Amino acid sequence: MPKQATEKKVNPYIVAITILLPAFMSMVASSATNVCQPHIAGYFGATPYEANSIITAYIISGGIMLPIFGWWVNACGKKSVAYWSVSLFCIGCILCLLCKDLHMLILCRIFQGAAGGALLPLAQAVLLETFPPEKKGVAMGFFGFAAMFSPLFGPFVGGYLTDNYSWQWVFIMNIPLCLLSLALIKLFISDDKPQEKPKSQMDYVGLFAIILGMGCMQIVLDKGEQFNWFDTYWIYWLTLMAIVSFVFFYIWELETKKPIVDVRVFKDRNFLVGTAISSFINIMLYGTLLLIPQFVQNILGYPPFFAGVAVFPRAISCFIGLLVMGKVADKVENRLLSAIGLVIMATAVFMFSRLNNTSSLESIILPNVILGIGIATTFVPISALAFMTLSKTKLADAAGLHALFKNIVTAISTSAVSTFVTRVSQIHQNYLVAYLSTTNLNFHYKLMVMKTKFMTYFAPYIAAKKANGYFYKQMLSQAKLCAFYDVFLLLALMCILAIPLIFFFKMPRRKKITTTIRAYYRIFKHRGVI
Repeated sequence: MPKQATEKKVNPYIVAITILLPAFMSMVASSATNVCQPHIAGYFGATPYEANSIITAYIISGGIMLPIFGWWVNACGKKSVAYWSVSLFCIGCILCLLCKDLHMLILCRIFQGAAGGALLPLAQAVLLETFPPEKKGVAMGFFGFAAMFSPLFGPFVGGYLTDNYSWQWVFIMNIPLCLLSLALIKLFISDDKPQEKPKSQMDYVGLFAIILGMGCMQIVLDKGEQFNWFDTYWIYWLTLMAIVSFVFFYIWELETKKPIVDVRVFKDRNFLVGTAISSFINIMLYGTLLLIPQFVQNILGYPPFFAGVAVFPRAISCFIGLLVMGKVADKVENRLLSAIGLVIMATAVFMFSRLNNTSSLESIILPNVILGIGIATTFVPISALAFMTLSKTKLADAAGLHALFKNIVTAISTSAVSTFVTRVSQIHQNYLVAYLSTTNLNFHYKLMVMKTKFMTYFAPYIAAKKANGYFYKQMLSQAKLCAFYDVFLLLALMCILAIPLIFFFKMPRRKKITTTIRAYYRIFKHRGVI
């Protein structure tokens, strides 16, 4: 009894800080490596495509741990999962520093990703259990700090450490934070008894199916653009293998007596709709996080540092918005708040489609700030609504599946956005090249003017080649600019189309409010007002 009384007195905000710190580290470790990837490739004498495997390996191993999370928590307890995850994550960081070649680094990143994969859904499950039902908005506001703010903060930290020190510092910075997390977990996370015996409950068939599906999917998404997608037979067969593995995993988990994860939580309408809308939010977050730096560097011509500067204000506005919306979500109808957030996101992404190749950096920052506010406004109420009707015994399975589904959708959408820009820019190039003809008098006049300018420094035949090359380069830039317009408009349209899904949420009946309205109605009717 004294131990239970002591555990109940732990401030939920202290518990939130304790469990969010390791989750924040795991997300930063994923996005911070994106910035130092060229430096790692140069350090080991590898190509950019080979070095990209350090990112892919972390994502694959982390994604595989998501469906196992529910079984692991039920078998060992949340405190044990947190303690071992942080410990192994710290060991993974140390191993990454000791690597002598790229292949060894990839193996260590697999180890590190597997260790940190459970930390984000663990944070969500602990926060939902720690905070009372009336403060679910506050809990999801804290969770959004790790889920939404850390991917935006990671590139800024990774770029700063890499430019001023070395890429190894991206791993070194996690070691003292891991040690601090272990101490906080030991002190403030309460012990919970395991519900099941781990040895008798492990579903090895389901585990193998999800490992095979996630591995094949990530390899296809990572290498598809390099090998021209389905023009390569092995990508075709890996895609088919991934689809079959996912379908088999879902059917097997429904039929087996001891599933590794309870997929029946998708029968809950709120959880299903909330997971779908959360996936839309992730598409907006990671899609624009990929597109904006490319736009700033390739179209506007800014160096990489300023590309990070253009995106970082979104992290600040998102962070402030998450803190504010955690309080607002408990007082404002969550469906209305979610709809407002989606409209704000659509407006911000539409503003990106109004930019051109002469836009200033300030014109990039403003839509980013608005988009950060929109993401925070949508994420907090949607997360609270998604888990509102689930029982506490299903929270671990639901958190793991929620994170897994978002991970899959995010990986597919990120690859699709990159491919969309490449392919659609080729389509626009086919249209624009028709104007680069000597039969076009306007183009012919500008070509002669440019050739005359180049003749000041070069021979006539060289000046003619340089003039043609200049206009061809401008055409490629305009074609890519049109492709960015199309993808931004498509993302804005997706935000608008997601709004009707909000009305499928089940809302608890507010008996007190209904009784009060009826009482006032009778009074006004008695007095002849209505």
